[in-house]
Amino acid sequence: MERLNWQQACKLLGCSKGHFYRLVNSGELPAERYGKTKGVTVRRADCERYLREWRQRVAKDF
Repeated sequence: MERLNWQQACKLLGCSKGHFYRLVNSGELPAERYGKTKGVTVRRADCERYLREWRQRVAKDF
């Protein structure tokens, strides 16, 4: 189970830091918070699942 920090996840998802945190805070992207500064990690598999579902929603709209 590979975990990604916000920078790695943003690169994989092709999104900004703000959009990444909106996904995490809304619950669309499950995350684990850690440390005093409340860092966040996400599973690569969850990012890939989100991308698949997003692509399906976009394809359905066209």
